[in-house]
Amino acid sequence: MTVRFETNIHIDAPPARVWEVMSDVARWTEWAPAVKGAERHDSGPLKLGSSATMDIKGAPKAKWTVTDLEEGAAFTWESDARIKARGYHVVDPDGEGSRVTLGIVAPGLLATILWPLIMPVFRRNVRAEAEGLKKRCESPPT
Repeated sequence: MTVRFETNIHIDAPPARVWEVMSDVARWTEWAPAVKGAERHDSGPLKLGSSATMDIKGAPKAKWTVTDLEEGAAFTWESDARIKARGYHVVDPDGEGSRVTLGIVAPGLLATILWPLIMPVFRRNVRAEAEGLKKRCESPPT
């Protein structure tokens, strides 16, 4: 079995702006309330194999590595935590703004057993990330 949660949000900013903010994972602490710490292990634009250690509320600190990337549009990364998780981030044009899809998937027996404990954390953190991304992208660039 697999535990998953996904949310969508409209952002009144062009996809390029959303991608700029969303892919700069080292700065997520500035706008994603659930992210207590983010340390990028490489520099430059996000690419396949890029990784960061993320300290996220309600979860153990873990290294996340980019496993799939469509420049300017989407990236997926996977954690090395005890409960393996895969997070995905997608931005699509939506009129004059953007539609963002954020989700997290945790496959396996341990995730299934711990589902009642981890699902509220997944929901809270992914929704907070979406709202924080919207607020940051709709504000003037810093």
